[in-house]
Amino acid sequence: MSHEIVDEGGTRLPDSIEEIPGDVVVVLSNADLMSFGMPRTRRSKAFVAIRRADVPPLSLPNVARNAIAHELGHVLGLEHNDDPSTLMCGRPAPCRPDAFASSSDRFFPLNASEERDLRAHWR
Repeated sequence: MSHEIVDEGGTRLPDSIEEIPGDVVVVLSNADLMSFGMPRTRRSKAFVAIRRADVPPLSLPNVARNAIAHELGHVLGLEHNDDPSTLMCGRPAPCRPDAFASSSDRFFPLNASEERDLRAHWR
């Protein structure tokens, strides 16, 4: 499913996911998948899958918190940008989760356009 979402541009969630109560399902996996997030649609709930956190890049300091926030950004409707200093940088830009590594705990920021979009959509 990770491959279909990330490399092929989307898939439908399995029916078993749809049976879980709630609007957003977050899966913390022990697999070597590529983390991803999907916004809610009329046909499926929002979904986030996070790869295992005991190996790099998620095991690097400050990376897991930003990778999870990045995927939740997709749930809220944000897309990738190409600015490596921001939270939503990602494919096709060469930004990868290890860029979130930092000796201090901090969230990477959204850009001004992303903040405006979120404020307009999620008053």
